[in-house]
Amino acid sequence: MMYSVGQVVKNFISHPECVQFDIDDSGAIMLVFFDRPTQNEIDQFKADKNFEIRFIELSDVIMITAKIGNLNWIDAPYNAHLSKNLSKFTFPNEEEGLALTLILVDAHSGEIKSIRLMGLSTNFTRKLFGSAMEQKINEFDKNKYDEKIRSIYAKYNTGTIVKMSNTYCKIRK
Repeated sequence: MMYSVGQVVKNFISHPECVQFDIDDSGAIMLVFFDRPTQNEIDQFKADKNFEIRFIELSDVIMITAKIGNLNWIDAPYNAHLSKNLSKFTFPNEEEGLALTLILVDAHSGEIKSIRLMGLSTNFTRKLFGSAMEQKINEFDKNKYDEKIRSIYAKYNTGTIVKMSNTYCKIRK
């Protein structure tokens, strides 16, 4: 799917506030759904703002966390079995990394408010791909996965997940 700022995506109208993370053959995408984002929230997604992404694997769930500008940390669960458009993981060479497209969506109207493309570090990409490849060799049950996510959120808040994460990539502007 091609997205552009100002575009209204029918499937995004009246979407619940959440963060979705996925990897496909062209890179990673992080969709951030805010209900009627403020101008400050929109501004924090701009390329001149700092960005940090982290991950940790908890109960076979990769928990992605991100700090966008001065906003609070956000999180999204990820499992490689749910990546429909991913045929293989190609480990990057030195000085290469996963391309991440960060998209802010107005969850009320379905309008794309911001799109930002970033390159993640080689180290972060290799570690994320390693964890995802381990997931792919294990059997997957969507119901068990959903239960694991509920259990994680019952035990930990986003701040605790961030503190437990030791694999990270910072983009400073």
